[in-house]
Amino acid sequence: MLTSDLVRVKRRGNEISVAPLGKRNRPMALEAAGQYLDITAAHVGKTKAEWSAACNGVVMPARSKKLTDGLRKLIEDRCTFAMDDGVDPLILRDEVFSLASERRAALGPGEHLDRTTIIEEIAANHELTPEALDARLYGDLKSAWRLQEWKALDAEALVDVYETSQGQAVLLRASRVVVVLHRSEPKALRALFHKLKFLRLIHVVRALDKGEHRIELDGPLSLFGPSTKYGLQLAMLLPALNRTGPWSLDAQVLWGPSRDRVSFHLDGGPTAGVAAGADVTQDDEISTLLARIKKAKSEWTPRRNTKVLDLPGVGLCIPDLVLTRGKQRVYVEVMGYWSRDAVWRRVELVEGGLKERILFCVSSRLRVSEAALGDDLPGSLYVYKGVMGAKQVLAKVEALGDR
Repeated sequence: MLTSDLVRVKRRGNEISVAPLGKRNRPMALEAAGQYLDITAAHVGKTKAEWSAACNGVVMPARSKKLTDGLRKLIEDRCTFAMDDGVDPLILRDEVFSLASERRAALGPGEHLDRTTIIEEIAANHELTPEALDARLYGDLKSAWRLQEWKALDAEALVDVYETSQGQAVLLRASRVVVVLHRSEPKALRALFHKLKFLRLIHVVRALDKGEHRIELDGPLSLFGPSTKYGLQLAMLLPALNRTGPWSLDAQVLWGPSRDRVSFHLDGGPTAGVAAGADVTQDDEISTLLARIKKAKSEWTPRRNTKVLDLPGVGLCIPDLVLTRGKQRVYVEVMGYWSRDAVWRRVELVEGGLKERILFCVSSRLRVSEAALGDDLPGSLYVYKGVMGAKQVLAKVEALGDR
């Protein structure tokens, strides 16, 4: 992913935008991307220093430095550089320096230390050639690591990744994000909601007129906790949005060395060859809970939920699981990584008139009491430490089912 210093940003007053490549710069970006990709393919097995030197040999206009540096950063992210197998260079250096110190102390007046003899002696001890030992002495430096493998792609794909990565890098500095989905198929919309849940992004979704949906997201700089991890997860949302339909994004961003509060706008939508429907990866925590409930002896049948719960004027939510017993149905939503504010939003959703029975599983780290939702409401809180227990979840579900 790009870092903020590699983003081509335009600023006008208190607004910033990423500069699209356009007809002028895209051909240049494709040319540079093609050369860097060819160099990378040809340097598998060679050192990082050799790869960097070859990339430095690509001649491009001076005005394109930030662009070309960004392309190289994205390629490097796809590369695996590692130290060659063999004797630890630290051990070799210690032996060479120790022997050299011993031999130097024994030198007589006018005698000179013979480096070649020392290298040959240590190399023989490790069954290496003198040349191999010399090359390995500083093999632990990253510049000496070799390119083991890389995730290949073509120039067009790399430039497309670059365009998306510019917006992602800006979002790493966001305090608040609002996305409006202008048109989405129900299947794609449900997939996007699942993606939001999988990424543990703190969000509120509201249905607007004409089939639009508004998603309000907390940005990484609005949190006091693990903002770096959260920021990366927020950045991962952009590719999923492109699979949902046309969208627009507005964010409040703290930008530059002085962290000025500025506005950021971005538009996006499906690209050629991209199927609708956000890519969804199953969450291990949810999968584990589902498996435990299935093993428990209960009259309730659990499964993954796909239904969107809508309370007009308050918001939408898509729980993780739904448990059924005859005609009874109770939803379960896991909020372990979320913030306290997000929990209160869910409480407001229930208090606002949500008719469906729902259980919110909340980590004790969020310091929320189960008494926040009264016994007369169709919602309940389960506060857990460590991992969620199937018996405790089923007991809460049973109590909700009897209401």
